[in-house]
Amino acid sequence: MRSAEEIIEFLKRSFNTPSTKDEKLKVVILCIIISTTFWFFSALNKSDYVTQINYPIKVVYNDSLYVALSDIPDKLPLEVTGGGWDLMTRSFGFSMEPLVIEVENPVREKYKLSSSLRQEIAPRLDPVIINYIIEDSLIFNIDERVSMDAELWLDSSQLKLASNYRITSSIMLEPNHIRITGPKSMLDTLVRPIKIDIGNAELNNSVDQKISIKNFGSNLISTDIGEVSVKFEVTEFMRKEIELPVYPINFKGKKAGIDPSKVVVSYEVIVSEVRGVDSLNMVLTADYFNLKKSDNTIPIEIAMKPSFILNPVLSQGKVKLKDNE
Repeated sequence: MRSAEEIIEFLKRSFNTPSTKDEKLKVVILCIIISTTFWFFSALNKSDYVTQINYPIKVVYNDSLYVALSDIPDKLPLEVTGGGWDLMTRSFGFSMEPLVIEVENPVREKYKLSSSLRQEIAPRLDPVIINYIIEDSLIFNIDERVSMDAELWLDSSQLKLASNYRITSSIMLEPNHIRITGPKSMLDTLVRPIKIDIGNAELNNSVDQKISIKNFGSNLISTDIGEVSVKFEVTEFMRKEIELPVYPINFKGKKAGIDPSKVVVSYEVIVSEVRGVDSLNMVLTADYFNLKKSDNTIPIEIAMKPSFILNPVLSQGKVKLKDNE
């Protein structure tokens, strides 16, 4: 490596002796580099520069009891005065150990006054002098970490069923409870029980599937399980009609009859259990004791109905009492 004297002597010779245009350009560039270097080191030797630096801090709290809702401050901006070398090293983060700030109850201690940290930071920056701290306080957006048990729920009224299909069993959720952990302020706003969503597809088959538990819109909230098993039966029905007689009862000794003597019954039945009319063991009655004298009518009652039919509807709900004389 050449010494400084050799470099200077080379430059003198380069300017005093004939050379090509490219060689002279190289010499000019070299001179600029050397001049800039001398100026840079000379400037760093000055001791009265004013600038801003960020002093590293580390906020420590019990993260098993508390959870941060937003980023915790990790630096404190300062305006300082010092020498060029000292400021350069600190601007790059050298010679600055993070200041550890312990917060025992961050829910109650929501901020830290920057002025209270000055006497701790000042010795760490020596010989750099702190003019003032730019931010007056450090804000901690930290909440209590809590857990709660919540019931799971599937709203059957919101399920979309294909035409003529019905839910024919209880809706089973396994498990039917979950444990949720997260910031107290967020968990307090959750609507309970927790609704399970199986989508809006039209159902024409029984359901037996696993549904992922939603994350409630924040990665700060977690659950003890990731999915729930949903089971229930979906069955196809068809509507049928049959004309049945209405049997008068408690008319003993009464010289009266009813009109009409037959009505049409519309009902739903499971497609796989459709039976003949002869097997439809349904009985309709008109009880004289229920006579409404205001209009001389008797309501029709379904006295017997087989379990496999649903939603029976009568073509009319009452019969008229008529005199048979």
